Amino acid sequence: MKKILYFITQAEFGGAQRYVFDLANSLKTDYQVAVAMGEQENNLRLAKILQENNIKYFIITRLKRNISPINDLLAFFEIIKLIKNYRPDIIHLNSSKISILGSIASLFAKPKTIYTVHGWVFNEPLPVWLKYFYLYAEKFTAGLKDKIICVSEYDRQTALKNKIAPTNKLTTIRNGIAPINFYSKEEARKKILLTTFIKGGLLIGSIGNLYKTKGFKYLIKAANILININKILATFIIIGDGSERKNLENLIKKYNLTDNFILAGQINQAAELLPAFAIYVCSSIKEGLPYSIIEAMAAGLPIVSTNVGGIPEMIEHKKTGLLVKPAEARELAEKIKLLIENKALRQKLGTSTQEKVKTEFSLEKMVEATKKIYL
Repeated sequence: MKKILYFITQAEFGGAQRYVFDLANSLKTDYQVAVAMGEQENNLRLAKILQENNIKYFIITRLKRNISPINDLLAFFEIIKLIKNYRPDIIHLNSSKISILGSIASLFAKPKTIYTVHGWVFNEPLPVWLKYFYLYAEKFTAGLKDKIICVSEYDRQTALKNKIAPTNKLTTIRNGIAPINFYSKEEARKKILLTTFIKGGLLIGSIGNLYKTKGFKYLIKAANILININKILATFIIIGDGSERKNLENLIKKYNLTDNFILAGQINQAAELLPAFAIYVCSSIKEGLPYSIIEAMAAGLPIVSTNVGGIPEMIEHKKTGLLVKPAEARELAEKIKLLIENKALRQKLGTSTQEKVKTEFSLEKMVEATKKIYL
C-alpha cells in the first residue's frame, strides 16, 4: 500500500487543515496516510481530530508560521529526518512555509511532491519585501514539485501570470464538502443562545479564524453603519478565534456595539449552526476557496461576500449572492441592508446557492480528482 505524508504548517483547524483531514480521512483505506504539522502554541485541534479518526500524525516542533531563521533551519532538519524515517511515496504539502521547506527537504529522500495552494501568501497584506520573498521562494521551489494543485482557477491564473510554474504542472481542484447534518433554524438559535445573548433583529453571521486577512474589522464598521447610523435592528456574530480578537473587541467597544456584535469564540461543528443565520457575510481581503462559504451555500443562506480570490467562482453576483469590493465597509453595509429589507431576495439567493453546492463542491468530486493526481 502506497504511503502519503501530508504536511501542514499550523495545527489549528482552519480551511487548509480541514482540506488535509478530509483527504487523509477519505483515503485512509486506499493508502497508508499520516499528517505532519507544526506546533502552534497549545492549539493542537487538528491533532485531536486526527487522533479521534485513527489517523497517524507527527509534530514538527520547530515549524512555525512566521519566518524565524533558527526555527526554520531546525524545522528543515526535522522534516528531512521524518521523510527519511517514514519513507512516503508521496508528500503532499499545504501552506507556503511548509511548501518551501518540504520541497527542498524532498531532495534528500526523493518522494513524489505535490503542493496545494490555499491562496498565494504573497497576496496577503504583508510588507513589500516579504511579498517578494514569498513570490521568489514559490518560483524557486516550484521546480522541485511534481504537481501544484490550486483550489481556485484564480490561483492557477495567478501562478501563470507570475510565471511560478508551467501550465502542465498546475491544475485546479476546487474544495468540496460532505453533506452536513444541519440543525433546524430553531434548534441552531437555541444552541447559540446557550453561549451568548442575541439582542434582536436578523442574525447576521460569519465563521472564521480571527486573522487580519479575514477583514472582520470591516464587518464591524459595516455593523456600525447599519445599527448606529441607519438605526437597523440586527445582531452580528462571528464564530471563531484568533490573534486579532483583542483588536476586534476594542473596535466593537469603540462603536458601542457590545450588545449587537458577538465574538462567540470557537464552537465545534459550527457549520451545523448555520441555519440560525439569516444572512452570511464574508469580509475577507484575501482568500483561496473558503470552506465557510461552501457550508453557507449548503445551508441555503443568502451570502454577501468580498470579491477576492476564488470567491467569484462560487458566488455569481445577484444570482447566487452579492459581491462587494474588499476593505469597503460602506459597500458591505449597503448589500447587507438590501438583504435585510428584501426577504424575497434572501430566499431566491439562498435556494440558488444550495443547487450549486450539489453539482460543483462535493467532497467526493474533490477526492476523486486528487486521487487521479496521486495515480
